[in-house]
Amino acid sequence: ANADLSLELLRAWGENGLGIIAVRGIPGWVDTYTDVLRQAHPLAHLSEGSLKALEDEESMYNAGWSHGKEKLGDKPDFAKGSFYFNPVSDAPGTEE
Repeated sequence: ANADLSLELLRAWGENGLGIIAVRGIPGWVDTYTDVLRQAHPLAHLSEGSLKALEDEESMYNAGWSHGKEKLGDKPDFAKGSFYFNPVSDAPGTEE
């Protein structure tokens, strides 16, 4: 629960890493992941105003909706949108 996973992350995403991480040992993970995936398409097609309301500027866009906030090189990346949430404490489809 309080483990430092820095070395494992570096191995996964470092220079020779595969760029993947396996998630295990989180009760209900498969159901939560499935629920989130079902909502990805409807989320991406919300109105601009609705998506803006889901942005979390205080977290530097590390929570909630993010589109064009990340950079690809020196330019904003508008090719994708991201929605960041914590699968352990956040309930998909709710404000929790």
